Amino acid sequence: MKENDVCNVIAEALGRRAGSVSVDDGTNTIKEWDSLGFLSILSALEKRFGTKVAAIDDLATVRSVREIIDIFKREGIS
Repeated sequence: MKENDVCNVIAEALGRRAGSVSVDDGTNTIKEWDSLGFLSILSALEKRFGTKVAAIDDLATVRSVREIIDIFKREGIS
Protein backbone atom coordinates (compact mmCIF):
# COMPACT_ATOMS: atom_id res chain seq x y z
CA MET A 1 0.00 0.00 0.00
CA LYS A 2 1.36 3.36 -0.99
CA GLU A 3 0.60 6.29 1.28
CA ASN A 4 -0.16 8.34 -1.81
CA ASP A 5 -2.90 5.86 -2.79
CA VAL A 6 -4.67 6.38 0.54
CA CYS A 7 -4.35 10.15 0.19
CA ASN A 8 -5.83 10.11 -3.30
CA VAL A 9 -8.71 7.83 -2.28
CA ILE A 10 -9.55 10.22 0.56
CA ALA A 11 -9.28 13.25 -1.72
CA GLU A 12 -11.63 11.68 -4.26
CA ALA A 13 -14.10 10.60 -1.55
CA LEU A 14 -14.28 14.18 -0.33
CA GLY A 15 -14.60 15.71 -3.79
CA ARG A 16 -11.13 17.24 -3.74
CA ARG A 17 -8.55 17.16 -6.49
CA ALA A 18 -5.91 14.44 -6.53
CA GLY A 19 -2.82 15.48 -4.64
CA SER A 20 -4.70 17.86 -2.35
CA VAL A 21 -4.59 15.51 0.67
CA SER A 22 -1.36 14.57 2.44
CA VAL A 23 -0.49 12.15 5.22
CA ASP A 24 -0.37 15.12 7.59
CA ASP A 25 -4.02 16.07 6.97
CA GLY A 26 -7.02 15.19 9.04
CA THR A 27 -10.22 16.52 10.56
CA ASN A 28 -8.52 19.73 11.62
CA THR A 29 -7.20 20.59 8.14
CA ILE A 30 -9.87 19.20 5.79
CA LYS A 31 -13.22 20.95 6.18
CA GLU A 32 -15.02 18.24 4.17
CA TRP A 33 -13.94 15.62 6.73
CA ASP A 34 -17.11 15.78 8.82
CA SER A 35 -19.35 12.87 9.79
CA LEU A 36 -20.78 12.50 6.28
CA GLY A 37 -17.36 12.96 4.71
CA PHE A 38 -15.98 10.28 7.00
CA LEU A 39 -18.59 7.81 5.78
CA SER A 40 -17.56 8.64 2.21
CA ILE A 41 -13.92 8.03 3.16
CA LEU A 42 -14.69 4.64 4.70
CA SER A 43 -16.77 3.59 1.70
CA ALA A 44 -14.05 4.65 -0.75
CA LEU A 45 -11.33 2.89 1.26
CA GLU A 46 -13.40 -0.28 1.32
CA LYS A 47 -13.91 -0.15 -2.46
CA ARG A 48 -10.20 0.44 -3.09
CA PHE A 49 -8.64 -1.87 -0.48
CA GLY A 50 -11.32 -4.54 0.03
CA THR A 51 -14.04 -5.52 2.41
CA LYS A 52 -11.59 -6.23 5.24
CA VAL A 53 -11.58 -2.47 5.86
CA ALA A 54 -15.14 -2.57 7.19
CA ALA A 55 -14.12 -5.05 9.90
CA ILE A 56 -11.45 -2.80 11.44
CA ASP A 57 -12.99 -1.27 14.55
CA ASP A 58 -10.11 1.19 15.06
CA LEU A 59 -11.11 3.05 11.91
CA ALA A 60 -14.25 4.33 13.64
CA THR A 61 -12.21 6.81 15.69
CA VAL A 62 -9.50 7.98 13.30
CA ARG A 63 -9.03 11.70 12.84
CA SER A 64 -6.12 11.80 10.40
CA VAL A 65 -4.75 10.26 7.24
CA ARG A 66 -1.66 9.14 9.16
CA GLU A 67 -3.84 7.12 11.58
CA ILE A 68 -5.54 5.36 8.65
CA ILE A 69 -2.18 4.51 7.08
CA ASP A 70 -0.81 3.22 10.40
CA ILE A 71 -3.86 0.99 10.89
CA PHE A 72 -3.61 -0.33 7.32
CA LYS A 73 0.08 -1.17 7.86
CA ARG A 74 -0.69 -2.90 11.14
CA GLU A 75 -3.52 -4.91 9.53
CA GLY A 76 -1.46 -5.81 6.47
CA ILE A 77 -3.76 -4.06 4.01
CA SER A 78 -2.15 -3.28 0.70
